[in-house]
Amino acid sequence: MQGVFRKARLMRLGIVASAVLTSACSTTLATTGLHTARCLPAPSSLDSPPGKKWLQSNEWRFASRAEAEQAYARLANDSSPWPDWYAPYRTELKPGTRFQMAIGGSQTEQMPGGFGTFDDIRNVKEVRMKLAVRSDWKPIVDRAVTYEVVKPLPVLIGPIGAQVDPRTCRLLTGRWSQFSMQVEPAARMQYLKVIAVRPIH
Repeated sequence: MQGVFRKARLMRLGIVASAVLTSACSTTLATTGLHTARCLPAPSSLDSPPGKKWLQSNEWRFASRAEAEQAYARLANDSSPWPDWYAPYRTELKPGTRFQMAIGGSQTEQMPGGFGTFDDIRNVKEVRMKLAVRSDWKPIVDRAVTYEVVKPLPVLIGPIGAQVDPRTCRLLTGRWSQFSMQVEPAARMQYLKVIAVRPIH
């Protein structure tokens, strides 16, 4: 009889542990914006889930299926930050210009990445889908920083190109505004000051 009670107690503990683990996983997914999935066929294939989604919106741009396959393979393998139909232009952001950037984990606001946006970042889903930030590039996203330019900042500027996230088996559509800072990482804060840092989920 004691063995029966002991077994029941262990089962209850297992249920509690499972609930805790599930809660922890949910928290991690909320913070990172990730939903890992096995991608079959390979994400570089037009027959994969992201490939099919891309084809629905882009097949009309190509004269043949073969050309579409080549374009999608370049997207999946080369990861250009710009759409294939656009060439970014070089300019300078003037002092007083404000922009936003998504950061996370151990990255601080004093360690800006290379890309900023003029769109308002409201949540992690937008970071993944609208800014096309792949999960293998930035596994954790939990804050949005507003910066102000303090001296002329050389940049390349244009719309955000789509990305294929192999870890989550998703097409990240992009298309928000972006610019790429044309200064060395160690020198970026010489051109910027932090205006605000806020959490995003």
